[in-house]
Amino acid sequence: MAHSTPSMQHSVQPSPHALDDQPGLEVVPYNHLPEVRPEEEPKFYLPQAPSQHPEHKIHLAEDFPQVVNESGKPEVTSPATTEKGTLPVNKSHKRRKCWIIGGTACVVVVIVLCVTLGVVLSLKARNNASNDAVNGTSKPETIRSGSKLSAVGWRNPNGDVERFLYYQDPQGQIRRLRSLAIKGNSTPAWEALPVLDQATNGTSLAVTIALHGTEYNPQTTIYYEVDKKVFGATINEASQPAIQLEDVSGGWNGGLSGDFAMGNGADLAAYWPYIITQPESGHIIEVRDMLQSDLSTSTGRLTVRSLGISAYEGTSLCIVPTSSNFTKIAAPGGYGVVYQKPNQGIAFHVPDNETIVGLYGEQLPETFPEQFVFAPQAPMAAFAVARNSNVDDNLVNIYIVVKSYSSSFGVWFTENLSSWMEESPDALKDVDEDSDIACSTLAPTDLDSEGKEALLEPANGEVRCYFQRGGRLVEVSFGGSMWTELGAVPIL
Repeated sequence: MAHSTPSMQHSVQPSPHALDDQPGLEVVPYNHLPEVRPEEEPKFYLPQAPSQHPEHKIHLAEDFPQVVNESGKPEVTSPATTEKGTLPVNKSHKRRKCWIIGGTACVVVVIVLCVTLGVVLSLKARNNASNDAVNGTSKPETIRSGSKLSAVGWRNPNGDVERFLYYQDPQGQIRRLRSLAIKGNSTPAWEALPVLDQATNGTSLAVTIALHGTEYNPQTTIYYEVDKKVFGATINEASQPAIQLEDVSGGWNGGLSGDFAMGNGADLAAYWPYIITQPESGHIIEVRDMLQSDLSTSTGRLTVRSLGISAYEGTSLCIVPTSSNFTKIAAPGGYGVVYQKPNQGIAFHVPDNETIVGLYGEQLPETFPEQFVFAPQAPMAAFAVARNSNVDDNLVNIYIVVKSYSSSFGVWFTENLSSWMEESPDALKDVDEDSDIACSTLAPTDLDSEGKEALLEPANGEVRCYFQRGGRLVEVSFGGSMWTELGAVPIL
């Protein structure tokens, strides 16, 4: 914004009286001056101010300090010549006038410099903010500090990778971003999608992605809390309406009867077709969402059951697939639950684990070393990737990312399902104290655009994790042996 500077110049008004019109000053004609003889000292007559004009009286002792010669008599050194005589020069008045003019000029220069500097700094800040927004480095205003995060992704028939990232703004609304990484281009373009519903401040967020065939892909559903009830917003641009809201907390026909309410600070986790949460009873429950072949919803498709898991109140929850094949994921034993035990340790539990043993001939390790405990309600994320050894066996390696006491995320992972190992990647350090974390892989499906199964991919660099650092949303990739920070996601 331009600022106008008020004029600071002071005009100097001339005296209303000319020198020869000044009352109180007598100019003596030259022929009336006394004769000066060589032997006499020169005499100067100073005119006297008449008493009837006191306002024009000249105070010589104050304004014109006298200088004396060697004889001790006054010395006049700088007369000012006029047409009719000489007058002493008022040096104090001249000095004062110079100070006024000089001071005014300095004030004007300082004001002009300040305004110019302010405009330059304002433009520079505006340009920096614009560049930061483009580069994704600006501190965002639309993301809630410590907002819960959730993310999903898939590979479309062209080989391009599309991702969706959800978070909550300071006003409680759910916001979402979409990125599309064109095949062969490593830099994805992010865009903001329309804002969704208002939710409870600090709500947990859990998003799933459903794929089937070609016509209705992809379909995402984001689950969140409103007054201790679980709601789901299903989004599919190929459906009408494109966004459908649903209360997921009640009306059950099987398993648990009646409605349920989420516990204090309860978390949500989802991996299609499963949703898990912790109701007020403290035990973890599972909601199963069986969509139609066209991915449409139907009455009575949701079923709920208790998993019989006693967990820390308000524990973070994660769902991780135990197979790279979606058909097996959707079957009993197809996923595991990561949660925090009452003693603040981490646990991994596979419902119907006997099915896993029957399928793979081995059991997933469910026990973490007891000496490792974490902060209460420590943020966590989990994901699985196909093993590189033999894709046909559908086995996976599992990774659990847990917030430690040192403002960093540590990674626990399995290799060959034998035991849990730990690492501390530099890319996951120096996170905000209240930061959540979300990780995602590319979703599998039992029927892709070519009528084939699309399996869960190995760790080929397409795994993504998101968390907050300095209020910014940081994106990190995992390629099997290395974690790489990709930069900040622009909050648009």
